[in-house]
Amino acid sequence: PLVPTVSTKVAPAGDTSQRNEDGSLKLGAVEREQTDQVVTVSQLVPPKMCNRRATTEDLLEISYIGKVVETGNIFDGSAVKINGEAIPGRGNDISVFFVLGKQPFGQFPPGWDVGLEGMCVGERRRLVIPPVLGYGAAGVPRRGIPPNATLQYDVTLVSLNGLATPQ
Repeated sequence: PLVPTVSTKVAPAGDTSQRNEDGSLKLGAVEREQTDQVVTVSQLVPPKMCNRRATTEDLLEISYIGKVVETGNIFDGSAVKINGEAIPGRGNDISVFFVLGKQPFGQFPPGWDVGLEGMCVGERRRLVIPPVLGYGAAGVPRRGIPPNATLQYDVTLVSLNGLATPQ
């Protein structure tokens, strides 16, 4: 069973610059440092029952809201609208589907694969995703995600492999 909060260091603090074998910076590279990169998963609402937990290749239906920790700005959510309009491709749905551990790069933050493993139908978790498992040094400025942003997602597992009843 998941304890209420679990933190996992996924990358250490230090120099992340692209370097040649002799230690000099690669052409066009800039010196970069990062702090310890830690994923934190907190259980906000426990499942009513759980005999079947989400694992790699399961189809998860989730509802979620995403915030930038540093600014507090909501940048995404399964039911979020932009200027009153539905996000293209979501068809006014209030949940999204994805396959755990098998997402095309960039579709969802890789931290979701870490944070949603073992989740149960009806459970709600808060994932705090470091930049290295979020959108990194580039960020997504058009979505309000600055470079090196820490992301917070509150996620509810609505169904697992098409079944919305606790299993």
